[in-house]
Amino acid sequence: MAFSSNGRADGASAPAGRRARERSAGHVAGVAVGGHHHLCWECLIRRDFLPLVREELDGRFQVDREIARGGAARVFLATNASGHPVALKVLHPALAVSVAADRFLQEIAILTRLDHPHIAKLLDWGETDRVVYYAMAFVDGPTLRDHIDAVTHCTLADTRRIGRDLLDALQYAHGEGIVHRDVKPDNIVLSGRGAVLLDFGIARAIARAGTDRLTRSGFCVGTSAYMSPEQVQAFEDIDERTDLYSLGCVLFECLAGTPPFTAQREDVVLRQHIEGNVPDIRSVRDEVDERLSRTLAKALATDREARWRSAREMLAELRPEAR
Repeated sequence: MAFSSNGRADGASAPAGRRARERSAGHVAGVAVGGHHHLCWECLIRRDFLPLVREELDGRFQVDREIARGGAARVFLATNASGHPVALKVLHPALAVSVAADRFLQEIAILTRLDHPHIAKLLDWGETDRVVYYAMAFVDGPTLRDHIDAVTHCTLADTRRIGRDLLDALQYAHGEGIVHRDVKPDNIVLSGRGAVLLDFGIARAIARAGTDRLTRSGFCVGTSAYMSPEQVQAFEDIDERTDLYSLGCVLFECLAGTPPFTAQREDVVLRQHIEGNVPDIRSVRDEVDERLSRTLAKALATDREARWRSAREMLAELRPEAR
């Protein structure tokens, strides 16, 4: 699938857009919001542990190189015993000591039943004395984050197509009782078969496998620029509507070049999610039609009862025949 640029709708430079995203798109680092303390595990360890991963997983994987770092794991390009390329993800040691490894592995094992063209397939998982890991099918292509950084604004056609692919994936996974909880551009790959969602269910597994140490920290899985108000406030009854809100933030960024809420301080971004007042996308991209604007506005409702009831319902609004 080819993705194209629609240029800059508001005259802002690409570097400025990237700076705004960088200020607000990270995992929350030590920010107290609504009485809950959010921790950034990515900030807790920065050393290169590729040699350790190679040593611990020798015989299971041929580990090539590190290709990404996320809030929960370091990602390595590797080859499994069958000779297939995989994205090998190793939990950050700081996080690994705060979750029960056996419970985490039990939780992610159920993800093997997810089999959908727009969801990266979980292939393997396990632990050694020093690492907890899982491996997913390697999906070739740029992330949506890479694409937005390159083009600043996605075309309306690309945005709708990305939205349909992801809603198709969410509809399927939600039907299996699994909520993603961390939908963001970095977790979306634009492959030849369309947009593919990575790390489905991993956030839930981390939350469910958390020990008392994780509970006491008030750790909340998610990324500040894309977190729903109920995630920010650490509600216990998180449901599929949190993914629709996060996807609304992603699609807003596709069109605007930045997420709906940006600020230099993470606590400000989180409070903006709670307070609402999402800008009308047409104030940034005047060529956005009213139907698409309404679709995003409903996905981004602060009150989840006012959002789309399901991915299926939101998907129907993005189908060509709906326009």
